[in-house]
Amino acid sequence: MSSFCRSFAGAVTVLVAALAFAGPAQAAPKQPFRLLDRGVTPKQAIPYSVDPIRFHFRFNGRENRHIAIRVKELGNGLTVRRVVTGSLKPVRWHHIYWDGLTQGGRLAPAGRYEVVAGPIGGPFRRVGRIRLHSHEFPLDGPHGTRGYIGEFGAPRVDGRTHEGFDITAACGTPIVAVRAGTILKRAYDPELYGNFVVLKGEGERRTYKYAHMLRPPPVRKGQKVRAGRRLGSVGQTGNAASTPCHLHIEIRTHGRLLNPEPLVNAWDW
Repeated sequence: MSSFCRSFAGAVTVLVAALAFAGPAQAAPKQPFRLLDRGVTPKQAIPYSVDPIRFHFRFNGRENRHIAIRVKELGNGLTVRRVVTGSLKPVRWHHIYWDGLTQGGRLAPAGRYEVVAGPIGGPFRRVGRIRLHSHEFPLDGPHGTRGYIGEFGAPRVDGRTHEGFDITAACGTPIVAVRAGTILKRAYDPELYGNFVVLKGEGERRTYKYAHMLRPPPVRKGQKVRAGRRLGSVGQTGNAASTPCHLHIEIRTHGRLLNPEPLVNAWDW
């Protein structure tokens, strides 16, 4: 073998030895998980509503990831809902919808929640916060009251007392479900209530009667409805023909009448 060949072979041997010592090429480490942008909309909501809650975010990196999302009660940190997405692309916007139900399929209780997201096993980063309410206002539009005559317990000329609370609004204003539930009754009463509907709230013992609707309610007995579902429109049917357009609402627990006024006022968020 010539001296040149021996020198070349020796150089190759040194190179191979150096490569063997260095080991295989190392892949670039993954970047620590970060959320580039994030948010929760709306900031206030009600479980199982016609308007679902949306989590939106973008994350860093170059590889697709399965993202775990947790909804936790503020204060005790209890996770009420956990969702794992399919493979998501980095940098792009992603939108995840939550119906306000717990992992067990119940309405999440009223309170403040924190939403976090991260790769399976963590770390988790905060997406945002949201306040859940138990009920919402029964009208979707500007409203007022009739004063004393529309209050619960106000006397009537025929010796009755007023069994509900009157909320004034323009005729045609949407009437909505204060909570997810089941329609118990849909009927017409020419003497008192006119067109009316009765809703049983999900996960509670209350019923809600909506009366004096402009037209027959667009729901049927036994129908399941989401919170915020339109049940009808404000009108003057029944014995309300000579009064301003208004919704008469009655609330009962096990058949016992409750004063609706403080309740609906609290739901006017």
